[in-house]
Amino acid sequence: MMKCCCLIVFIFCTFDVSNGGVLSRMCHASNGTCGGKGVPCNDTFGSGWLSNGLCCNDRPCCKFLKAPCVPETCPKGFKLLSNQTSSANCYYSSPADPATWNTWNTAEDHCASTDGAYLWRPNTEQEAIAIKNEVNYPSPMRLWTGANDIDNDGIFTFALENGSLSFNDLPFGIVGAPRNESCVMIINVVALWGWTKEPCTNVYPYICEYKLRVCP
Repeated sequence: MMKCCCLIVFIFCTFDVSNGGVLSRMCHASNGTCGGKGVPCNDTFGSGWLSNGLCCNDRPCCKFLKAPCVPETCPKGFKLLSNQTSSANCYYSSPADPATWNTWNTAEDHCASTDGAYLWRPNTEQEAIAIKNEVNYPSPMRLWTGANDIDNDGIFTFALENGSLSFNDLPFGIVGAPRNESCVMIINVVALWGWTKEPCTNVYPYICEYKLRVCP
């Protein structure tokens, strides 16, 4: 009788050398790992480790699995636009007081201090109009964008977001006064939008953008 039991254990279990446990055949097949008896897998191995059955000695079979998709909300200080048909992203707007306006580098640093956020990339005129309707900046409204050529290679890209900007193919609006500068500001005068290259040391208000990761 004893020989039969040992044979069963040998067939259906295998030692988990990495964690000193005995894996069930199912746990071994799923590349699982034995956890601590009576201890949740995420307490033993960390976030993302979930129970996927049992090992042979009633210890949990732990496996690193993707957490279920959880819809995101805007980061602290950010909000959705009132008109979300133009953009479903989250936005932070710097204060309207000119005394609080910043250089391009300071604005970019402030946006990047929120993980996943970046200095605004205006994609459509509808988005820009929705932004204008949300803020109370003096007219003509001037705003830093994330577009820059700080490395002076002649190619303008948006900070962190990494999309490109071509002054020969703007997403909307017109090219402003030609200047040999490294940072890009967008200006609105009534219904006209213009893009201009500005000294990065100039101070303007700015918008930080955060793209929500939406569950499928």
